[in-house]
Amino acid sequence: MFYHKQFHRYRRLSYDPSYKDEKLGLTCRLASSLADPREPGKVRHSLCDMLRQRIFGICCGYGDTNDVARIGADPMHKLLLDRDPIDGCDLASQPTLSRFENDRRRVDLYRLGEALAETVIKSHRRRLGGRKCKLVTLDLDPTDDPVHGQQQLSLFNGHYDSWCYLPMLAFATFNDESDQHLLAAVLRPGTAHPLLKRLIPAIKKAFPFAVVRVRLDGGFACPEVLDYLDGQSIEYLVGMGKNSVLQEMAASDVALAAECFAIAGKTVPVYGEQWYAAQTWDRERRVIHKAEVVDLPGRKPRNNLRFVVTNMGRTPREVYDIYRRRGDSENRIKELKGELDLGRLSCHGFWANQLRLLLSAAAFVLMQSLRLRLARVGLAAAQVQTLRLRLLKIGGRVTRSVRRYVIHLAAAHPWAHQWQQAARAWGAAVP
Repeated sequence: MFYHKQFHRYRRLSYDPSYKDEKLGLTCRLASSLADPREPGKVRHSLCDMLRQRIFGICCGYGDTNDVARIGADPMHKLLLDRDPIDGCDLASQPTLSRFENDRRRVDLYRLGEALAETVIKSHRRRLGGRKCKLVTLDLDPTDDPVHGQQQLSLFNGHYDSWCYLPMLAFATFNDESDQHLLAAVLRPGTAHPLLKRLIPAIKKAFPFAVVRVRLDGGFACPEVLDYLDGQSIEYLVGMGKNSVLQEMAASDVALAAECFAIAGKTVPVYGEQWYAAQTWDRERRVIHKAEVVDLPGRKPRNNLRFVVTNMGRTPREVYDIYRRRGDSENRIKELKGELDLGRLSCHGFWANQLRLLLSAAAFVLMQSLRLRLARVGLAAAQVQTLRLRLLKIGGRVTRSVRRYVIHLAAAHPWAHQWQQAARAWGAAVP
């Protein structure tokens, strides 16, 4: 938010700086999971303040520690940390924030990730209630983050054709809602197995009456993941890569899809199923497939054959339609990378980059919580950039009275009504 000295007309509201994200309890919960090795007598900025400074800064579009040179004395950013916006001390400097990022231990980051998932799950249990939630869908999806220079534990990935990190992100969808809520962000776990072992029991405990469904892409169709999912009494859909055995099983449907394309002149999907056991599996599993001929402009028609291994008893078409909807997580990842600096993993140390990943994830959780509260004012589907421009980065003048702080906004602000709705939802007293 920017500080302006002169306005011709104002809208006024009082603000309780202690409220902020306390109802969600996110930043306090995250800060309590970190150990502070500093000498108490030399501490000017608490871990909670630095954590909040970084997360709130990312929400407002300031994803780098160098940005503190621009916002360190900003009244609203100081007010967010319970400091006097006019005479209070400035925010932590860039060197202080860099030390904060690089001093984190592996155990701190593990606890930080657990705290993030627990807070999100707890908030949605309060929102939905234990019995109202009938289905929780868990989607895991990796994304690439190219590295530059000698960054710790970066590896070359042939699929992306670059040296990169490969963060793993977990999203949860409740009932038939369209929004996917971020639960976890891990820089590179190697496999989905450890993350599933952390998230599935927590979801089952919070929503004991809900069916848990897991959707994974083809990179996770390995024996340890499938064996774990079979033992959890949950529904799962896992993409599979093609091989000669599966292609032979689906050959008749591929031929049928080509015949339908020739007759109809457009893509006609054909669905089928088979029981299949790879050499590394200890049992047969149901594998459904979709065969079609894809005709893209400027290209020759080609066969498109996809496989999904599942334990669901629905028809192949229904199973594939459910699996296909996991693709919406790509939109959430684009939002994270493009608007909340998920890809700004530029530290040399691996654990410092893991902390940055979690800071961006926490910022996204706050923005999703804000979006949920504004569903009634037309912002249910608003992306982070829209929320930021309409509600956060707007001109205002801050004054202080004996008992309260008053923020003056221009009366001509085009989204004043939505701003007031957001302010009331987060604890402000708007006249």
